[in-house]
Amino acid sequence: MAMLVQTSEAPVKAKKPHKKAAPKSTSFWDTPGELSVDEWFELNSRDDGSRYELIDGSLIVSPAPPFRHQRLGDRLQNLLESMSPEGMVPVTATGLLLDRKPGVIPDLMVVDKAPFEEGADIAQPEWVHLVVEIVSKSTTATDRRIKHAKYAEAGIPHFWRIEMRPFRGQGNDELPVIFTYVLDENGEYQLTHRISAGTTADFTEPFKVTLDPTTLGRI
Repeated sequence: MAMLVQTSEAPVKAKKPHKKAAPKSTSFWDTPGELSVDEWFELNSRDDGSRYELIDGSLIVSPAPPFRHQRLGDRLQNLLESMSPEGMVPVTATGLLLDRKPGVIPDLMVVDKAPFEEGADIAQPEWVHLVVEIVSKSTTATDRRIKHAKYAEAGIPHFWRIEMRPFRGQGNDELPVIFTYVLDENGEYQLTHRISAGTTADFTEPFKVTLDPTTLGRI
C-alpha cells in the first residue's frame, strides 16, 4: 500500500518577473490628450519666447516673432486703436479658445472690451470681430490655411492675412499685401480686398478704417 507522505515544505510558486518602475511622465498634460487653460498659460509663460498653440489636438510651437513681424503688428494695432469705436479694442498676442478649449494665439484681434474689463484673460470666439495673421516663414501653412479654416469654423466674421515676404501669385504687388475676408452665410470666408503697399482702402466693417499697407511696413 502506498503511503501518503506529508512534507513541511511549502509549494513553490513561480516568481513573477520584476517590474521596473514606470518613468515619470514629462507630458504637459495632466490628462492625456487634454490641455487645461492653466496648463496652456503655463506653457506660454516660459521665457523662451515661443508661442504654444493647440489645434485639433496637435501642439504647434513657433518661435517668437521677428522684429519686422512684431513692428507691423504694433503699427496695425495703433492704427485700429485710433479708429475703433467705444466697446471694441485691438489686442496682440492674446489667447483665443477654440471649442471652449486651449487654442491659438493670433497676431492681432479686435475684441469686445467688456469681458476683459470684467477680468477675462483669454478670448472667446463670440467676442472677436476681427482676427489678423501676419504670415511667418516658420508657420506659413498654418497661417494661410489651417488658421483660416479654424477661424471660419469658430464663426469669427472678419479675417485678415498679411503677407510680408515674397509669395506665389504676388505679381507686381508691393509688400506688404493684405488679404481681407468676410464670413458668408455658409460659414466660409470670401475674399473682399487684396491691398498692396501704395494702395489705400476704406473699410466699413467691423468699423470704419482707412488703410495703406505702406504705413505698416515702415520700421
